[in-house]
Amino acid sequence: MPTLDPTSSVNVDTALTGTTTGLNNLNLLQPTAFKLIVDRKNFANLEFFCQNVSHPNISVPVSEVPYSRIGNLAIPGDKLTFGELEAIIVVDENMNSYTEMYNWLHRMVQKPEKSRLNRSITDTTPPTTTDITLAMLSSHNNVTRTIRYIDCVPTSLGQMDMSAVAGDTIAITFPVTFRFSYFELD
Repeated sequence: MPTLDPTSSVNVDTALTGTTTGLNNLNLLQPTAFKLIVDRKNFANLEFFCQNVSHPNISVPVSEVPYSRIGNLAIPGDKLTFGELEAIIVVDENMNSYTEMYNWLHRMVQKPEKSRLNRSITDTTPPTTTDITLAMLSSHNNVTRTIRYIDCVPTSLGQMDMSAVAGDTIAITFPVTFRFSYFELD
């Protein structure tokens, strides 16, 4: 199976890092080859019924500095700003996936925040935040790369559209939006 191979005869020079990497995988990332991994103990239905994930944008704030009569110079900022992680979840017959998200949002508002470091045996309340992992799969359904979103918290539970008229819709879905601290590429 083709992979990134540092011993390959085809070399790509990356000027920023000064390293040379062998590139011999010309397969494209498949849009349907992914798996969303959420805390299975507390949110088993979110993982199983995830239909779509939108990886967020990243931006660096820029300061505009006036410069003579030429115009403004853009000075790059010193921090990354992340957009929101969005997922489309399929609603199962018993609405378990929707109920999990609703309970998570409701618990965040009604109860004080629970730290993930709280290891009390008597406290069975799920944590307020959790890490979410997006695994990219190869054409053989092997994990090729993961993106781990750290300290995710839901910010929006979108609408479910139900219609008595049959159309192109195969299943009822709802969008969920998460904020997170940062993400790691593995």
